[in-house]
Amino acid sequence: MKKSYNTHDETWKKIQNFLPEDYRWNKELSLSEEFKLWRNSTLYLERFNNPQASYKIILLHGVGTNSRLLNLIAGAKLAEAGYEVLGVDMPYYGMTDNQESYIQYQDWVEIGCEIVRNEKAADDRPIVLYGLSAGGMLAYHIAAETRLVAGLMGMCFIDPQSSVARRRMSTRPILDEIGFKLMSIFPKTLLQNIKIPVKYLLNMNALVNDKNALKLLKNDKHSGGSSVSLDFINSMMKYNPAIEFENFNLCPIILLQPGSDHWTPFPVTEPFWDRVGAEKHRVVLENGSHYPIEQSALAQMHDAMVDFIQKL
Repeated sequence: MKKSYNTHDETWKKIQNFLPEDYRWNKELSLSEEFKLWRNSTLYLERFNNPQASYKIILLHGVGTNSRLLNLIAGAKLAEAGYEVLGVDMPYYGMTDNQESYIQYQDWVEIGCEIVRNEKAADDRPIVLYGLSAGGMLAYHIAAETRLVAGLMGMCFIDPQSSVARRRMSTRPILDEIGFKLMSIFPKTLLQNIKIPVKYLLNMNALVNDKNALKLLKNDKHSGGSSVSLDFINSMMKYNPAIEFENFNLCPIILLQPGSDHWTPFPVTEPFWDRVGAEKHRVVLENGSHYPIEQSALAQMHDAMVDFIQKL
């Protein structure tokens, strides 16, 4: 089934009340919706098309947002700056109609790789990936797998196999580590069939620092209120990248670290950041939430993104 944000979701409209005035969509934008068959499901994509753009930017959400929420804080402004922007909703999130019996994290990687390859086959313009939250490491995994990406932008890069990173982003590190180890002994079919709201598994209370905006996102079944299978979480924790961090030198990386991120502050990214071999830059977004909605953070993020792309 084809679903649209205009008819099936109100959260993206309401969250704009918490954004700076110039980030609110008060005028009609040249945003097109696309639908792509994938196995038994229908993927939702949305694009700011610009055939004259020198770069294509692909936006990747994590486990608390979706493509429309990323376009609100990043995509629309990048389109205004002259870039073609494409957002995708992964299974479990947004407007994608998930009809699979189960989804694993490697399916997200496969979808991202397929999109990158298709975009590269359509024309040879360079592609830059931006990932928010778990989308940051997803961007890395896609870049490592395809070897077709010109630049990586992320608000964090979480190495899920690092117990240090897991402890640093957890509010209950001992219990979470026990739970992670227990998942390995349960039958795979059991984990595939148990779906739990992400807000009960991860620190969704730190998604955004404004309490009213947080309530809105946590109750949104298309973003922070979504449910995923335990097998999806387990497969995310165990995923092995195509290129080890130390050997990755395919493209530059920029970390756009929100300064008031209470979920994944820099120490969570640090195990990856210390190891990755690529040229790398770090920008701290003043007063920014994990999902940044603050004026100063958004302005800094946009300027840093454009500067990074222009220097590729």
